[in-house]
Amino acid sequence: MVDIKLYTVSQLRDWLVHDQPTDGLSEQIIAPSRAWAIIHNPYVRDDDAIVAAIFEDGELAAYTASFPDMLDGQRIWWASTLYCYPQFAGRGYGMIVVGSLMEAHEPDLNYDRWGAQETVEIFNHFGFQTTYTKRYHLTDKKIDTSSLKGKLVYCVQELKKCLHPWSKATNVNFTVQYIESIDDEAYEFMKAHKDNDLWLREQDMLNWIVQYPFVKGGVNEKACVFGANAKVYEYKIAKVYVENQLQGVYFLRQYDDTLSIVYLYYTEEKRDEVFSSIVSQIIAVRPKSFITENYDLLGFVKDRLYFPKLEEEKVSLSLPDNQQRLTNFTFQLGDGDSFA
Repeated sequence: MVDIKLYTVSQLRDWLVHDQPTDGLSEQIIAPSRAWAIIHNPYVRDDDAIVAAIFEDGELAAYTASFPDMLDGQRIWWASTLYCYPQFAGRGYGMIVVGSLMEAHEPDLNYDRWGAQETVEIFNHFGFQTTYTKRYHLTDKKIDTSSLKGKLVYCVQELKKCLHPWSKATNVNFTVQYIESIDDEAYEFMKAHKDNDLWLREQDMLNWIVQYPFVKGGVNEKACVFGANAKVYEYKIAKVYVENQLQGVYFLRQYDDTLSIVYLYYTEEKRDEVFSSIVSQIIAVRPKSFITENYDLLGFVKDRLYFPKLEEEKVSLSLPDNQQRLTNFTFQLGDGDSFA
């Protein structure tokens, strides 16, 4: 027997706040940390369907989740996660749960960001178009230090990183101010310098991302848990001033040994000052991996810091086919829709 269940914001709240029975909704489908974030999303309504799951003979087979956003005055939905247990693969359950949420969200629009190939195929089946942009990873080389040769190679790599020239005496003067949330000054700056961004998220949504940071979930041997075995991203918001004038705003996102630049905005005239402030952040953190979607920033960092390995990753964006086809756009690296 196959049973499809939709779970609403109200049900998530009853589970988290009032400890009510969930009729199958538990950490098996969504971890409390993710559920808390979703019910505090600025655009949710109590009757919104957030999670869809399919059970076969009482056993969880597949599930998906989503969260709302507001873009250009239109409420839309991001596909946040999709998983089918291997023993149930090939039965179309992924298509069923995704289609169930799409139907529940009408007439709002649906989007899928950074979806796996299976997700892209499902969205294409429902009449979506998919376009791609690039994300760049600068990383250390993985070195096996079990041998003497490996230890020497590792030491040489670390030495090169320390000695790689980046002169602090470059007459590049800037001041970095950290803020806990996007204030009005920062948001007005972002609106004025969004250039060819596909869109700019609203201020409330950006602050929700910072206040309820998404976690990086994954599959383990026991179960696939929506975010339970995860590490929380750490966010910083930086405002860069040159001669007391705001010239740049960006998010720093850190987890493990990885540092990412998120939502990067700057004046072209003071680009080098803003980029130099980012280099100083990397030097302070000394991450093993640095991620950006800004090609100019990539080149700036690579010229000044020692990252021996560069990888390019294709990033997908699926959107309704009746939307204007996208060309020459920038999609800022974001939040939970990147790793959920």
